[in-house]
Amino acid sequence: MARTKHTPKNKRTVWKTAQYVENNSTHDKDFSEKLSRFLDSFAVNKQVTEFRRKIMYSYELEMTLTRKTLGLNRRTYIFGSQIEGTSSIGMNSDADFLQSFETFRLFLDSDIPHLQQNDHQVVIKVSTNSCATQYCVLTMIEPATQAKRFQQLDPNHDAVDIVIFFRRDWMQHDGMIPHTIMFGTLDHHLSILKQAKRHGPAKSIRNMDSVNACYCKSLPKQCKFFFERPRPGNWPSEKTLTKAKKYDVFIVPQGPPKSTNVCTYDYFDYQWRISTNLTERLLMFSLDTVHLKAYTLTKMIRKEFFVPEYLERLSTFHFKTAFFFTVENTRPDVWREDNLINCVKYIFATLMRFLKRRHCPHYTIENVNLFEGKIQIHEFQK
Repeated sequence: MARTKHTPKNKRTVWKTAQYVENNSTHDKDFSEKLSRFLDSFAVNKQVTEFRRKIMYSYELEMTLTRKTLGLNRRTYIFGSQIEGTSSIGMNSDADFLQSFETFRLFLDSDIPHLQQNDHQVVIKVSTNSCATQYCVLTMIEPATQAKRFQQLDPNHDAVDIVIFFRRDWMQHDGMIPHTIMFGTLDHHLSILKQAKRHGPAKSIRNMDSVNACYCKSLPKQCKFFFERPRPGNWPSEKTLTKAKKYDVFIVPQGPPKSTNVCTYDYFDYQWRISTNLTERLLMFSLDTVHLKAYTLTKMIRKEFFVPEYLERLSTFHFKTAFFFTVENTRPDVWREDNLINCVKYIFATLMRFLKRRHCPHYTIENVNLFEGKIQIHEFQK
């Protein structure tokens, strides 16, 4: 009687593993396609995204023109999920507004400003020396020469806190400007202020976040690293990078985390944060619909599972940063409708790597740890 031949155990294991991978891959593809169609119906599609961006751009222009008509020296910008197209029904995403005060003209301390005689703007120096890498100090130059400009500030057109500081209090601060003058605590009725909550530089009322800021028309050296550092070449494209070089930065009223050892706590109120909102918005606009769907899914997962456990310690900006680095380091052909589930997994893998290292780098600013002041050392184990 002939002996029956049996398949070696190691070959059977390989065959079963291959079969499992094939079946699992097929399941992921089917589920990814269904999920993609579902997101299509909930406003994460090309047509609706483009429409929302046009509407938000129009709203930006309308708000700016309205303020100019009223004599307010401000320009309005809209950032965040509402203009990016990464929000859906039920997420209740906030609308993020930034008011750029054109009362001021900012320059880096490496530049040489020219005080023009008929210029009504207050000229301010931005210095990053002795500050944490994402922060700076604002200092008045030639205050005696600019004193006449201070008196021209009008509480009907400029923020009351700013007017009081430059008209009366500036001599008590050695030329340094505290970021608290941008909080606008004297600009609103008490009933409105009672509804407001402050999150970092933003003032939140209901579902609207508003930040007062200044625009600096020069790029600090720590922001130039974004254009100089090595990258695989998948994304962003050279066209996007060239356009990003034309954008500069906002200076927003927020000091460094209290746990940062680089800065002296006595000067916390005099430090301002450097923000690259325009560059980040450009990067979001350069992405395909599949990218936006994957990012929207991660935000949904964050809201459903992470927020109840960790509150805001893992913020949407942490997720967006992990998303940017994932897109940069992943081949373009991976981002497909039938591979949506894996794209989400890649984003979480990047975030997990940051958590294991206890370091989340900023995508556009050098030597920043976004976990600083957000997550305590013992919490990383969770």
